[in-house]
Amino acid sequence: MTHEKPQPYRRPTEIFGLTDHEKLWDRLSDQRFQALLNDAQTDVHEVRVDTNSYGEFLFVQMSRVVDEQRYGLTCFSLGFHEYREQWITWHWHWYENHPVLIARKPTLPKVEALQLIQNRRDEIASHTTNTQPSKAALVFGLLADLTDEDAALTELDDLGDFFDLYDDE
Repeated sequence: MTHEKPQPYRRPTEIFGLTDHEKLWDRLSDQRFQALLNDAQTDVHEVRVDTNSYGEFLFVQMSRVVDEQRYGLTCFSLGFHEYREQWITWHWHWYENHPVLIARKPTLPKVEALQLIQNRRDEIASHTTNTQPSKAALVFGLLADLTDEDAALTELDDLGDFFDLYDDE
């Protein structure tokens, strides 16, 4: 009887080949997202519009299989970031998926996934014009770039009354 050592767990960031910059900022350029999505090794599991703490976005769940283990990422973009008061269309935020959860999901034909993404681009295209963010949105963006989105939201709430940021004139 032979005892096989279990394969060590590898991070999805390694499997997808994310750069240090992409890992540091939890962000992919739209071009990089498209390259990962169109790669023959990548399976798409879900493309759906949903909300998170910052607004409504398109979420794309994808995975790759290495050594019989499925590794997943979910990316989101193509939505309005309510606190930054801007449309996010030029980059994609990402987070890792738990291997057990992603292994149970069926795959979606790539052509269908690409069409769903294009449909969302078309749907929001008329709304993505340049708008002037408020003072609160500018402060949120600065704080988020210095810390992270969650910390910025907390700080903005703490500072909002002090700086009277919500009273744009």
